[in-house]
Amino acid sequence: MSEQVMFQPAYLLHHRAVGERDAVFTLFTQYYGKIDVWVKGSSSEFGVIPSFKPLLVSWRSKGNHKILTEIEIDRNYPLLCSTSLVSNYLYSALYINELNYRFLPELASSEVLYGHYIWLLESMAKQVFIEPVLRIYELYLLLETGLVSDIFSDIITGQSVVPDKYYRYLQHPEFGFGVSEAEGIFNEKYPSMCFSGLSLIKFQKHNLDDETSMLDVKRLMRVMIHSALNGKSLKSRDLFINFKRDA
Repeated sequence: MSEQVMFQPAYLLHHRAVGERDAVFTLFTQYYGKIDVWVKGSSSEFGVIPSFKPLLVSWRSKGNHKILTEIEIDRNYPLLCSTSLVSNYLYSALYINELNYRFLPELASSEVLYGHYIWLLESMAKQVFIEPVLRIYELYLLLETGLVSDIFSDIITGQSVVPDKYYRYLQHPEFGFGVSEAEGIFNEKYPSMCFSGLSLIKFQKHNLDDETSMLDVKRLMRVMIHSALNGKSLKSRDLFINFKRDA
C-alpha cells in the first residue's frame, strides 16, 4: 500500500549515491524524525538540495522505501534562506549534522530537538560566538536521544551538583553517561576527567561566560560524545582540522 506525505518541514543531513543513478537523502524532519528518502534515476529534476536550508519535502512510501516526489525551500525562515554559512560556522554546522546523522534514531519524532536545530542554524547565520551554542546543542542532542540522562545531578546519589565541588565523568552500567562527585580536592590542575560543579551549574543556565566554565563544558561534552561514538572518528572534525591547518 502506497502512502503520500506532503510538504513536511525538513533539513538535509546527509546524502549518498546508490548505484549509478539513484541517491539516498537523509533528512531531519520536524514530525517524522530522521528519515531516508530515495531519489530514483537522475536527481537533476530536483536541482541541488542545499544543506542548512529550511525545506518542504514530499514523498511516497513504496514498501520499506520513501521515494522523493517534491522538494522546495521553506520561505518562512528568511534569515536561513538568505544566509550562507562560511568559515568556522560552516564547519561547525557540518559537525552538528554529522552528530545528528550518527545519533538520531530512525523515524523517532523529535519536535523539540528540531526547534533547537533551527535555533542553532539561526545563531550561526547571525555569526554569534559559536562555542556556547555548540555545547548547548550537543547537550540537547545527547539528552533527547537518551545517550545522557542528566549531567546536573550526581548519577550515583541523585543529588544536584553544587558549585564548590568537583565531578568526574562516569559511564554507569545502569544509568548511562553522567557525572559523580570526585573524591578529594582538586586545584587548577585537576585531572582532565574532572569538572567544576560551578561550571555545570552555569551550563544548566546557559551562561558560559568565562574561560573556565567554557573549557570544563567543552571537555565534558567531548568525552561524552567520544563515548557515544564508541571511539569512531568524525569526518567533520578531520575537515575542520585540515581547514585550520591551511588557513
